[in-house]
Amino acid sequence: MDFLLPASKENSNSNMLIKKKYFNFIKNTSNLFFQKTPIYDYILMKDISSKISIILNDPWQGDRRKGQDIIDGYIKFYGETVYYKTNIWEKNNASKLWKEELHSFSWARDIRSTGTNNSRLFLRKSLEQWIKKYNKWSEFEWKDSILARRVSSLIENFMFYCSSAEESFQDTLLKSICKQANHLFKKNISETDGFDRILIIKSIIIVALTFNNFKKKLNFGINLLLLEIENQILQDGCHYLKSPSIHLEFLKNLIDIKSYLIDAKKNIPQKLDTSISKSASVLKFFKSGNGLLSTFNRSSYKSNNELNQVLIRANSKLKTPLFLEKSGFRRLSQNKITFIMDCGNPVKEDVYAGSLSFEFSFAKSQIVVNSGPPHINNKKWMEAMKSTAAHSTASIDNTNSSDIFFQKLKKRTDRIANVWSKNYQKGSSYWIDAAHSGYQNFFGLIHSRKIHIDTKNKIIRGHDYLFKTKNKYLRIPKNLQIRFHLHPKIDINITGSKKKAILKLPDGNGWEFICSESNIEINESIYLSGGQNPIRSNHIFISSPIIPNKKIKWLFRLIN
Repeated sequence: MDFLLPASKENSNSNMLIKKKYFNFIKNTSNLFFQKTPIYDYILMKDISSKISIILNDPWQGDRRKGQDIIDGYIKFYGETVYYKTNIWEKNNASKLWKEELHSFSWARDIRSTGTNNSRLFLRKSLEQWIKKYNKWSEFEWKDSILARRVSSLIENFMFYCSSAEESFQDTLLKSICKQANHLFKKNISETDGFDRILIIKSIIIVALTFNNFKKKLNFGINLLLLEIENQILQDGCHYLKSPSIHLEFLKNLIDIKSYLIDAKKNIPQKLDTSISKSASVLKFFKSGNGLLSTFNRSSYKSNNELNQVLIRANSKLKTPLFLEKSGFRRLSQNKITFIMDCGNPVKEDVYAGSLSFEFSFAKSQIVVNSGPPHINNKKWMEAMKSTAAHSTASIDNTNSSDIFFQKLKKRTDRIANVWSKNYQKGSSYWIDAAHSGYQNFFGLIHSRKIHIDTKNKIIRGHDYLFKTKNKYLRIPKNLQIRFHLHPKIDINITGSKKKAILKLPDGNGWEFICSESNIEINESIYLSGGQNPIRSNHIFISSPIIPNKKIKWLFRLIN
């Protein structure tokens, strides 16, 4: 009868899980109900104060044009524009994401960048209207991540919009911020997941430094910070989401916290200093030849100016690494060639099916890129840009190498690629040998990609091939597709043999692409990392019937 014991144990664990979920549901529901009551509002108002010990300043530049547009009557967040008539808090049909950005007041920096008295008055008026309408707890406007960003932004920009204001306005505003901070301290930070946790921790530290009645909360905030650095920064210095732009944003928050601690004449934790230095070296790792960030894993456009500001303020003396061991990226930058390849496992929290994709640039021209995530709030676009087809890599029968809906699945046992790689060097030649198992259970195949970079002769050779590992699999594979997405500024023409294509760069240089298959196609593509609306581009497309162990060879070569 012993064989019944595991089942009993499994049933017991299942019942406990159900009870826990039920308990959490009841707890959260009761909390929401309580927070809506006048009693909770009274608790938040208790012991609030407008007495501050220091005024902290936001050191980052805003977008002057964006700020002026907001003042002039139209607000654009995530590609979505909303016009208003009398005030920015009018009812509208904007998306939830747009409204989150509005209530965060992160755009106060953009208003400040216009530098006019009119912009100062506009921000004050907007705050007066917000306090009048939203100063009591509400589920959406007081959401932890929104509230944290709002509190930080209002304190950081205080000198601009409030230093010359009447004392009554200053008192009302500071008491509102204090009240919101009271709510933040009463919440359990474990209820917030992922990147947003650093936003809450930053606001806790800023509030503790600014308000006299929160001074004792500083050590609490610092302890949370050190734990969060441990949780979110991998041992190689890369943010765990492996997105260059998210990595930059996390680093900016660390730099801010360090700066504010210095301004308040507080000790800087060694771990904070070390993490900033190491993270900055990783940020340099992700830079393409033109200075912009490469496009992996939801990495959105960041201007050269912003990137340089971050690196200057980080002031890291560490060398740019060649390999990020935990995140799996490999990089080579030599003789004007910059080559970055994703040789790591996809992040389960936010799956992008881009295993073994790469980007490369020559001098200041990006040549091969990934399509990038949409900067607009569109679910279909987001799903499309997560696909393998949106990356410069190979796919089988246009099937994603990892399941981009992994998070939503109940069974989490397969369809996430396991990636491995190695590299070696001899003189001016570099080799990367990589493979992934994303198609193993589905098609019984492993995708292998080998790269040889000859920096002296400026040649990038590669071959993709599939080898069989299983006799049992879900589907019979038919075709292998390989795509190389090109930057929109690259012009391309195919020769008559369809085995060669000529690429013309903006600076006048030319590269040629040659393939062992005589069926090169140039197809339309979309590039979404240009800092503006989607841009039409092209991609090189190669398709071949699947023959295990058949190598499809290709190369990019500078034309002298």
